[in-house]
Amino acid sequence: MNDKYYDSINNKIQKKNEIDFKENIEILKRIKENIKDSEKILNVVINEKTNTVVYLIGTIHVSRQSCEDIKTLLSIVEPDTIFIELSNERAPLLTATDDQIIGQLLKKPNINWFTTKLSDFYLSIHQNFYYYTTKISMNNKFLNNNNNNNNNNNNNNNNNNNNNNNNNNNNNNNNNNNNNNNNNNNNNNNNNNNNNNNNNNNNNNNNNNNNNNNQSSNNKPYIYGNEFRIGYQYSKTNKCSVLLGDRNFKSSWNRIFNYLDLKTILGLSGLGIKTFFKLYNQPIDEIREQYYQSVNEMIDASWKSDIWRRDLPDAVQRGLIDERDRYMASCIRDAPQSKRMVAIVGKGHIKGISNHLNDRDEGFYIRRDLEEFQEPTTLSKYSYPILMTSLLLVPPTLSVYSFHRFVKPLSKSKFTLALVSTLSFEMLSINYLISNFEKKLEGL
Repeated sequence: MNDKYYDSINNKIQKKNEIDFKENIEILKRIKENIKDSEKILNVVINEKTNTVVYLIGTIHVSRQSCEDIKTLLSIVEPDTIFIELSNERAPLLTATDDQIIGQLLKKPNINWFTTKLSDFYLSIHQNFYYYTTKISMNNKFLNNNNNNNNNNNNNNNNNNNNNNNNNNNNNNNNNNNNNNNNNNNNNNNNNNNNNNNNNNNNNNNNNNNNNNNQSSNNKPYIYGNEFRIGYQYSKTNKCSVLLGDRNFKSSWNRIFNYLDLKTILGLSGLGIKTFFKLYNQPIDEIREQYYQSVNEMIDASWKSDIWRRDLPDAVQRGLIDERDRYMASCIRDAPQSKRMVAIVGKGHIKGISNHLNDRDEGFYIRRDLEEFQEPTTLSKYSYPILMTSLLLVPPTLSVYSFHRFVKPLSKSKFTLALVSTLSFEMLSINYLISNFEKKLEGL
């Protein structure tokens, strides 16, 4: 555990006379004792505008451990306000039942292939990502079954040891009793055996019931972003304030696509095609393992790491991370005064929010500028239909023209017929590949 990290937080709190120093230091000690590697997921910042002590906890939205850490933190801090990384239009996710959310997550969304907007196409891909990660969460390995199995094995071993000890004691007692009275011994042994058999049967039944309960809970899909629901439920139970302070989801993505240049769009298109064929040829178990490894890498990473920006184009970093960090920091800064706040955000946002929390710029104007509607650029409007049309028409056109130029000249009617036939074959082949790929991913 990093003692220097907590010492620096202690010093920050101690410098503020308006803040209850002893109370917050005691909270930090309990956090350090009860949350493993807490310095990797937690940063404590003082809102200088209101002197609120803000406990920023970073989560991985597909991690059950994040949910447990938040439960522990809330019970220790007992905040007056909970900040949640959700925008207002996504608030129904907090109040919907688990079955309602899981029902929506397990509905296969369609990919919006034929659209004039790059953003619409990408958002449909994004929804499919949620769908397939939900299916992966149903896999026992991802649900930390190893821990459950270890616990079950330990319990079974303990039960076996206890049974062996009881049997040895019973045998010793039976031997002693045999010396005194054989007839009584026979009766007692029969009774003991019957009792032991009944106890063993009861234990087996209990173990079976426990295993069934574990299997049914483990087969239940994990709800993406469930840590936000835990924070909201805590606020209702303990009557503390809730603040939803993220930017509108569609506004973020519209701005991102306005920031893209042609080079980045072409690069992302090439990467998308390359990734498709890579996953198409990979065994399903290997795909799943790679997903686990990437998630575990993010779980193990510190909030100070730049892993969240890895492989992201500058335009995506700007719209998805940097601007939202400033937006959320301004919301926290302008929140009503309270003693303690717990802010539940993605781990990749802690650094940016911490840096911008005490900016001198007026929060209202920051949020206004970051939410301002931007007219789609020409590139954002027309790049997708142009790229899609080019990808579909160029290969068959080149192949037919090459045949016409170098093999055998074709009349206009035959050239047109050959082009239509080649294009139709290409469309059927693409449809076949995509259908097979989707069937394969259903096995996740």
